[in-house]
Amino acid sequence: MYFCSDYFAIIKMLYGNRFKNNNNLKSITMKKNALILTLITVSTLVSCKKNESRKSTSESYSSETTVTDENGKIDSVTTTSMVKTIGGKKTESYSFPYKAADGGRMKATFINNGKSKTITLESNNNKFVLDFRKKTSEGEFYERNTISAETKGDSLLISQDNKVIHLARVK
Repeated sequence: MYFCSDYFAIIKMLYGNRFKNNNNLKSITMKKNALILTLITVSTLVSCKKNESRKSTSESYSSETTVTDENGKIDSVTTTSMVKTIGGKKTESYSFPYKAADGGRMKATFINNGKSKTITLESNNNKFVLDFRKKTSEGEFYERNTISAETKGDSLLISQDNKVIHLARVK
């Protein structure tokens, strides 16, 4: 109560005799508090409606791992695919392992979000993202900067500075 009486005294000092007694001042203070509470309630209701209208999301994943034994040498191959839909926009992603003639391995991930297509090549902690350029008679052609890649069935040909690496999809 001590704080309230000081508050009312300060208001009386600022506004003079407009407030004859504390009842008028209390009434005005209560009206202001009710107005503030109403504004808070309305803003909360409006923000709740915004949260409810979030975009719908669906995701589906699949992964297949094959273990092979060639002459006592055990090897595994994992192929993954993902389809994600956010607010009606669909993104598809497919990853396949590839192997070079010298035994080197690379993972290629093909991503299609409806607007653009890319291929991500990963090997030995290096990652390269190439953009789709054109459809060829046997597959697709991707390129960014000085690196290009062309798919031909189960083959992937990577070119950089007159060097071509032939990769075959591991099955």
